[in-house]
Amino acid sequence: MREAIIKNKQLKTTYSAWTRVALMLLGTAVGICALGQKAEAKLMSLSAFSLDNGLQVAVVENDKAPVVLQQVLYKTGSLYDPKGKGGIAHLLEHMMFRGTDKLPGKMFDNLTQKYGADANAYTTYDETGYYEFSDISKLELMMAMEAERMARLKMGETDFVTERGVVLQERKQRFESNPVPLFYETLNRVLWQDHPFASSVGGSEAEILSLSLNDARDFYQAYYRPDNAILILAGNISPEEARDLAQKYYGDITKPQDAFVRPKFEEPKNIDTDMVVKLNGVQKPRFVQYIRLSGEALSKKDVEALGLLTTFLTGDDTSYVSEKLVYQDKKLLGVDVGFSYCFNVGGVASFYAVPAPEWVKNKKPEKQLAEIKELLLKTIDDGINALTEADLDKIKNRVFSEAVYMQENPQDAGRFVGNMLINGYTPEEIMRYDERILAITLEDVREAWNKVQKSEARVAGYLIGQ
Repeated sequence: MREAIIKNKQLKTTYSAWTRVALMLLGTAVGICALGQKAEAKLMSLSAFSLDNGLQVAVVENDKAPVVLQQVLYKTGSLYDPKGKGGIAHLLEHMMFRGTDKLPGKMFDNLTQKYGADANAYTTYDETGYYEFSDISKLELMMAMEAERMARLKMGETDFVTERGVVLQERKQRFESNPVPLFYETLNRVLWQDHPFASSVGGSEAEILSLSLNDARDFYQAYYRPDNAILILAGNISPEEARDLAQKYYGDITKPQDAFVRPKFEEPKNIDTDMVVKLNGVQKPRFVQYIRLSGEALSKKDVEALGLLTTFLTGDDTSYVSEKLVYQDKKLLGVDVGFSYCFNVGGVASFYAVPAPEWVKNKKPEKQLAEIKELLLKTIDDGINALTEADLDKIKNRVFSEAVYMQENPQDAGRFVGNMLINGYTPEEIMRYDERILAITLEDVREAWNKVQKSEARVAGYLIGQ
């Protein structure tokens, strides 16, 4: 893999691809205007249009430095791996760097390195992204190369076997060196059952070994098409220049004649179970609970409200749950709450905790699990009941201040726009995103939390050593 699929905090696994709305809200997201005042200026200078072949294009103008980000996002990831073919989306990401007739072998990497471009790629559940951040003078070269592999990727058996081995080694390193990812994967499979979200982004060892060159070619033909992609250009480029260059390099790529049909997935059965998992190499016990949410459970406002709630509960060391359970009561060494969601498909509310040894001393694992589960739920409920309008305003101010840095950096701004577009936001919604956040009320936060609590699909696990 070109970039880590899952970027874990100590306590948190990510359903990396579909956490974006909540994480973007917390990390780099929204506009900068005084609370209590209507936002008059738009969040950013964003233009959007589509080419005749269906390619969506978004342009984020920033003329403070002669640099530009090109990012091509394909609306596909491991969520669309055929059954039994887990890992093929990720493996195809590797193959995209193996060349075309015009860019044989490692020429793509060689040219990006030669001209000082920061280039990489990633695969998530519902997205595969490729990007190059370079001097504006090199943009046309980057666009020509990216368009070339969108249209004419060349895959050979020798390269495929090599990259399949690399992908397999990545999985072994990740799961053999640390029992925590295996623990998360186990709970995920129980929660999601036969749904594609049950599988890890990179696939299982058996699935990776079974993948063939034809599988990669089939996936490429099915999903790597202009009408299933978004082109982001962010930096020192005007909308007019961007339109001309997009048409020049991507406009002649033919859209397949067959209509694009996205697979639909059946909702898994409800389940409510707790389990103790014993694995070698566990240094500290840890607790995780996932609450599954259906694809129609939450609205955009709900996800935005839950993002603000996450900041209030466990956003930093002074947040409500962290302050209460880690620093005051000293029952936990660490705690985290997250919400991950993919509209029309589903998601989870996630709860993580590492107990303090003194608190769980001499208690059976099943007892420890039950007490942590109860403690977290009660403390979160107490926090939501204690949340005030003043608290909510502080959280909004914190989010808004972070937006200053996002708007100064074309990489952050471009990736933010791409993530929001993938999640179904319109360009106008993105530009007015600060107004959406300002409009969120205490009632919105509590209503969103109540929707999470209504779910009847839950799994809690407690990881301990053998």
